[in-house]
Amino acid sequence: MKTKIFTFLVCILFTAAYIYPQLKIDDKTSLNNLKSNLQFLASDELEGRETGTRGEKLAALFIAAEMQKYGLKPYGDNGTYFQNIKLVSGGYDLTSKIQILSAAGSVISELKMPDDFLSATRQTCDPSFQNISVPIVFAGFGITAPEFKYDDYKDIDVKGKVVLLLPDEPYSEDNAFFNGNKTTGYSNANTKINNAMIHGASGILFFPESWRAKFWDTFKKNATRVSFAPERTDLRNVKNIPALILNEPAAQKLFDGEVLSYGKVSEGLSQKTDFKSFTFNKSIKFNLVDNTQTNMAMNVVGLIEGTDPKLKNEFVLLSGHFDHVGTRNGVVYNGADDDGTGTVSVLEVARIIKENKLNKRSVIALCVTGEEKGLWGSEYASNNSSFITNTVADINIDMTGREAPDSIHVIGSNTLSTEYYNLIKDVNNKTVKMGFNYKYDDPKDPQRFFYRSDHYNFALKGIPIVFFFDDMRKDYHQATDDVDKINFDKVLKVVKLSANIALRVANLDHKILVDKKLAVQGRRD
Repeated sequence: MKTKIFTFLVCILFTAAYIYPQLKIDDKTSLNNLKSNLQFLASDELEGRETGTRGEKLAALFIAAEMQKYGLKPYGDNGTYFQNIKLVSGGYDLTSKIQILSAAGSVISELKMPDDFLSATRQTCDPSFQNISVPIVFAGFGITAPEFKYDDYKDIDVKGKVVLLLPDEPYSEDNAFFNGNKTTGYSNANTKINNAMIHGASGILFFPESWRAKFWDTFKKNATRVSFAPERTDLRNVKNIPALILNEPAAQKLFDGEVLSYGKVSEGLSQKTDFKSFTFNKSIKFNLVDNTQTNMAMNVVGLIEGTDPKLKNEFVLLSGHFDHVGTRNGVVYNGADDDGTGTVSVLEVARIIKENKLNKRSVIALCVTGEEKGLWGSEYASNNSSFITNTVADINIDMTGREAPDSIHVIGSNTLSTEYYNLIKDVNNKTVKMGFNYKYDDPKDPQRFFYRSDHYNFALKGIPIVFFFDDMRKDYHQATDDVDKINFDKVLKVVKLSANIALRVANLDHKILVDKKLAVQGRRD
């Protein structure tokens, strides 16, 4: 009887060891790697690692070299470690002009950019809308909202015409009509542009908001800067129409001698007046000079292939962003904690897992760019990576080297999967025993941290995520976020925790159960 009990206990222990293999981690080696890697990535030589810059490219090359040194397989474009992201500047050159024409076709006034108007969107217009005289129609707010039985385009024909639109949306105190005093998506400029295009308009002029007119000089300065963003591939075959915002003096010139004056419209907006549409006596001609420029940014992707013939086609994702905010007024913002710590942690977790060779599922190390710009790199990866559909979980590491030495903020682990939430707690209890702070775990938290790091784009794909974060405030986005302030012992604890979570998920006999739906409430602030 005793023999049977002993055999049973041995079987239980053997099974437990088989299900949860133990990682061998040499603290001294890991600390040396974390320190040396961060000292390079957060050095002045990398110029703050701003997306699309020389510093970002140097960082990407370094990360790829480390992945290669650790034995990770390249898993980016064309057999490389890199996912190449095309960036475009968009917008119009400052030599762009608009001519206001009389009914007889003579030039009444010429408006210049940026003094008199600015572009309302990053997309430039199709040449077919340029250098032709086009009628102007006042079309209210430019909104079509069937659920509210509201349509500014009802009974008016704007095909082949430029529409002049009011800002925002109809005033309401009734929750059943445009949600009362809560703004709806119909007030969004892009929504109005799309609606105008659906109705066949050949251009849009936006009536100036009072607050924009007040700060017009600031907007003018911004218009002189080249600002890049990822290329919108979904718009490649779209014939975009001109969409411009007028300044107050320009709008006044346009309304001179019309049914409504600029003053009446401004006054009516403040008094919540309903305006009827009308056709201007004037027409307009666009002479907009395209100033589109291109640049490249890159994610870095490495693969640790799983040991199981079937499970290796499923993936556990390690993510962290390596970009930062660059150089300002000649001062380098090194971003040691944000997110140098996350980047070196992803590399070290990947090295540990590769060295131990215990993972049945494959593990992907993904270092993304453009987080500081609006989660660009993770959005690109989530929409353009073949591995996403078979990714079973994500561990996102973004700032882990500051604040309390023995605790970490844990965000999002319970958003999609109860099982993942419990697994992470169990792994922590059996390994590093860090204090878990769930202060920001609610997606409705005013700080909105759930929406402000790269895990969010993977959660949108239904992938269970966890976000480890230290909530460093004092040196956040300051030139003082340097290596000498990093607590590497804390970074190592999160590395050990992340490595053990990744291995546990990689060796489960099933995919993490997704038992909840993500309530989409917004993007990065």
